[in-house]
Amino acid sequence: MLEKLKDKKTAIIATLFAMFLWGSAMPVIKTTYKEMGVAASNTGAQILIAGFRFFLAGVLAFIYFRSFNEEKLDKKNINIKYIIILSLIQTSIQYIFYYVGMSNTSGVKSSIIQATNSFLVVIISIIMLPNEKINLQTIIAIILGTLGIIVVNGGFTNMSSEFKFIGEGFILIATTFNALSSVFVRKYGASQNEVFTTASQFIIGSIILIVTGLFTKRISLTVTPLAIILIIYGAFISATSYIIWNTVLRYHSANEMGVYKLFVPIFGSLLSVWGLHEDFTIDLLIGLILVILGSIVLNLDTKNNKKKTSV
Repeated sequence: MLEKLKDKKTAIIATLFAMFLWGSAMPVIKTTYKEMGVAASNTGAQILIAGFRFFLAGVLAFIYFRSFNEEKLDKKNINIKYIIILSLIQTSIQYIFYYVGMSNTSGVKSSIIQATNSFLVVIISIIMLPNEKINLQTIIAIILGTLGIIVVNGGFTNMSSEFKFIGEGFILIATTFNALSSVFVRKYGASQNEVFTTASQFIIGSIILIVTGLFTKRISLTVTPLAIILIIYGAFISATSYIIWNTVLRYHSANEMGVYKLFVPIFGSLLSVWGLHEDFTIDLLIGLILVILGSIVLNLDTKNNKKKTSV
């Protein structure tokens, strides 16, 4: 079934679907908080919800592994240490910051800030990967992305009042850990089965989130049919988008398909405006344009590099 993604048109359609799923995560999380009666100050409940989502995502990823995996898994090659470290970086730590941050900022801002992931991957790669080098195009891209974040948060004059560390700051930290996990996978994960590794680290990371949430939540969660559907959909987002994106990268170059990742902040912003009735100001529009321009410049300079990312 996944071999159908060898066809370029099919791959583009599937990639756009994956980008839509990733973009829809922001309004889904905020709607889940509202449906379950989770206040911005109840960080324990937010972390617990994240744990439930990623436990289900891990189960779904294992189902995908059993259904679609075409590679024979050699148990001797499974790197337990690698999976545990990845689960801490990519699931536990990242989503503690992400879920708490989401409750203290808008979905539109979160979408735009998350779009800086590609810049952060480049910066971290230069530090961790000896063969990675910085050049003029990379510098221009990073400057444009940084300016985009500044504009989104009120510009140079109002940034101190517009920027909340526990809101926008936490989203930026979460995005940094996501970028770190991408570089970590590039450096150490070449010999590992991607689908099995993702399913395993989702499960391990989710257990840490669930235990942390249970011990720190302040009130009981209100469980409704809609809340359950939203959490299941969140799990579907994580497992499905990852499978699609990494399969597409197996058959097509990242330089060719990477430009479609620009649709994540676009979908995220539009869905937040539509679903959450958030304002889309001129500052947010300018910031989004700057981040997208930076991503375009960066993609022009990433020939033959495959960047692997999970939400």
